[in-house]
Amino acid sequence: MNPPPQTLTPDAPEVAAPIDADAFFTDLLHARPVMYGPDASIMDGNALAPRTALEDEALASGVDPVDATISQNRLEIILESAKEMLEQTGAAPGAKWGDLTTGLYSAAGDLALASSSGVVVFSACASAPLKHIVKQWADEPTVGVRPGDVYYHNDARYGGVHNADQTLWIPIFVDGVIIGWAGATIHEGENGATEPGGLSASALSVYDEGLKISPIKIAENYTFRRDVVNLLQNNVRDPLMQLIDMRAKLSACMRIEQQVLELVREKGRDLVVAVLRGALENTEAEVRRRFSELPDGIYRATHFVDTTLLEDRLLKFGLEVEKRHDRIICRSVGTAPMIPDRAINTAPTFARALFMNSLQMFFWADLPRNAGYVAALDFEFEEDSISTAGNEVPNGLGMIGACAWQTAMHQCMSKMAYNRPGDIEIIAPWYGMTQSLYYGGLNQWGAPVANLMIDINSVGGGAHADRDGEHACAPFFASMADYGEIEDRETELPVLTLGRRLTVDNHGPGRHRGGSSVECMYMVWGVPEFFYGCMGTGSKFPTTPGLFGGYGSGANPLTVFKGSSSEAVVAALRDNAADVPYTAHELHRDGGLPGTVESKRCTQSADLNKPGDLWILQVGGGGGYGDVLERDPQDVMRDLRETRISHWRARELYKVVYDEETLLVDEDATTAARTAERDARRARSLPYDEFVAQWRRDEPPVGIDYLGGWSW
Repeated sequence: MNPPPQTLTPDAPEVAAPIDADAFFTDLLHARPVMYGPDASIMDGNALAPRTALEDEALASGVDPVDATISQNRLEIILESAKEMLEQTGAAPGAKWGDLTTGLYSAAGDLALASSSGVVVFSACASAPLKHIVKQWADEPTVGVRPGDVYYHNDARYGGVHNADQTLWIPIFVDGVIIGWAGATIHEGENGATEPGGLSASALSVYDEGLKISPIKIAENYTFRRDVVNLLQNNVRDPLMQLIDMRAKLSACMRIEQQVLELVREKGRDLVVAVLRGALENTEAEVRRRFSELPDGIYRATHFVDTTLLEDRLLKFGLEVEKRHDRIICRSVGTAPMIPDRAINTAPTFARALFMNSLQMFFWADLPRNAGYVAALDFEFEEDSISTAGNEVPNGLGMIGACAWQTAMHQCMSKMAYNRPGDIEIIAPWYGMTQSLYYGGLNQWGAPVANLMIDINSVGGGAHADRDGEHACAPFFASMADYGEIEDRETELPVLTLGRRLTVDNHGPGRHRGGSSVECMYMVWGVPEFFYGCMGTGSKFPTTPGLFGGYGSGANPLTVFKGSSSEAVVAALRDNAADVPYTAHELHRDGGLPGTVESKRCTQSADLNKPGDLWILQVGGGGGYGDVLERDPQDVMRDLRETRISHWRARELYKVVYDEETLLVDEDATTAARTAERDARRARSLPYDEFVAQWRRDEPPVGIDYLGGWSW
C-alpha cells in the first residue's frame, strides 16, 4: 500500500540567513579584482625581492663559505642533470635540441641558479611569472601553495619570452616553510595560435596568439588534474606533445626537489637558503664591481629591423648606455613605437633580458646564471615604444625586434671593455636574429605536428680579436644548443632535405672573419599538403654589424619554389638528378626544377604547400673584426678552398692578387693592391665636420617607410 501523501513531502529546507546586499556588492567590487592581470610592480621592475626573515636568519647563521661554495656547485650540477633528463624525455624540438632550462628560485620568486647550458635569456625573465604566483595566489584562500602543488604558465604578458615557452614550478618545503622553487622551461612551440608552430606572424591581437596561460595551479600532490591537462591539449594542434612535455617538466622538477631535500638533510636548511640568496646578491654585487672598473662614459649603438612581420618597414632601435662608476643605465633613444596590430612588440621583462643575455653569454660567463645580472642594471625605456608593449597588443614574435637590443648592448660593451684585454675577450657580434622555418599539418604517419625547424640553432659566431668566428655554432641565447640530424627530421616530418650546407659570402669579412651559417632546403614530401611559414628579419637590411672596422654579414632573404605539379618535380628529381639545384643561387640562376621561384621577406605567414614545393632558408653569419686589408692573404685562400667566400670578395674586398686555378698568392701584387686601396681611402676621406654635413639628412629618405626617431 502506498504511504500517505504527506510522507512524500521532503523536509522543508533550512531558511538561509538574509544576505547583506551592500556588503556582498562591496566585497564583489572592491575586495578582489575582477581578474588578476599582470602586476605592474613586477613587470616594470627588475630589482631582487627584499630579503625575507628566513633569508636573514640563514645568512646570519654562520654558514661556512667553503660549504656554501661546494653546495652551490652541487646545486648547479643537480640543475644540469635535470636539464639533460628533460632533453632526453621531452617531445618538442626545443626540448631535444637545447631550447630549455631548469632552475632553482628563491622563496620570493627570483631565479637564483640555472642549468649551465640551455637558454640563457630565461635567467633574466623567468622570475616575473613566479613572483605573480607568490603575490597573487600564495595567500588566496581558494588557491594557496602547499607541498606537492604544481604551477604552470606561458603568457608572456606575465613575464617570460613569448607564449611558445611553457614553464612549470613546484614549491620546495622544509618543516612547513617554502625555501625555494624548482622550475623547468621548454620552448614548446605549438600553442594553438592562428598559425602552426606557436609563432604567428599574422597575429593582429593577443587573441590570435593561442594559449594564454596566466600563472595557474594545475596539480596537487604532484598529480595533474586530467581535466585541466585536457583543456590545454584541446587548444593546441599537437596534444600528445603537450602531454609528454608537461609530464617531463614535472619529473625534472620533482628530481630537483628530491636532490635539494637530500642536501638539506645533509647540511641543513640554512645552508641551502643562504646559498640561493647569496648567489643572487653576490652576482649583482660582482656585476656592479666589474662595471666599476670600466671607463665612465656614454656608449651608443643604433640598429634596424626591416619588417613589421607583414610589411617592409625600417624600425629603429636606438640604445644609449650611460656608465657612471658601478651604475649602468640602459635607455632607448628614438626607438620605433608600439604597433598595436603586429606581433613584433616586446614586453619590458623580455627586452631587459636581452641586455643581460649579452653580458652572460659574451662578457662575464663565469658568474651564475640568475636574476642578479639584470638587477645590476637600470633601464629607461620610452613610453609606448615597441619594447614597452602593453597588455593588449600581440607580442608572439617580439624577439625579432628585441634581438636588436642584444646586438646593440654587445656593441656598447665591446667599446666599453676594449681597454681590458685579458679580462674580457672582445668578440664581434654573433648573428643576432632568430631565423627559422615553422611547419604544421599531418605528417607521413598521420600524426598532427606543428613546430619550429631547428635551423635557429645554426647561426654563425662573431670574429674574435685574434681568430676567426665559428661556423654554424649556436644561437646567441643558448651556446650549447644542438642543430640535430637531418635523418631525425625526415623521419618525423614529411620533408625531403635537398641541402643543408654553409653558405658562400654569408659572414662578415674583416682581419678575422665571422663564422658562416647554413642554407637549408626543405621540400614537402610524402603527404598531400603541408604548411610552411618563416620568421626572421634581415631580408633587405642586414641585422649584424662588424666590429672595429670589420664588416657585417649580408642580407638573408627567403627563397620559395612552387612546383608546376608534384608529378613534374618528382620526375625531375628522378630523371635529371645532375641538374637538380642544391643552393638558392643555383635555383635562381639555372632553374633545374619545373615551377616558379621567388625571393621573399623572411617573415612569412603559414602557407599551404604541395609535394615538390620547396622553401630555402638562409641563416646569417657573424660579424667581422678589424680591417679587411689586414687579413692574411693565405687565410683568404683557405676561405676560397673551403668555398666560404667568392672570388669577387677575395679580389674586391680583401684586395688579394692570386691565380684563380692554383690559388697561389702574388705577394708583391697584393701589397701593391692594398697600398692603392689605402691611398684611395685617404683620397675619399673628409674632415669630420664636412663628412657629417654631406651625410646628414633632416628626414628619412623618400621611399623608405620608417618608424622611429630621427634626431641628431
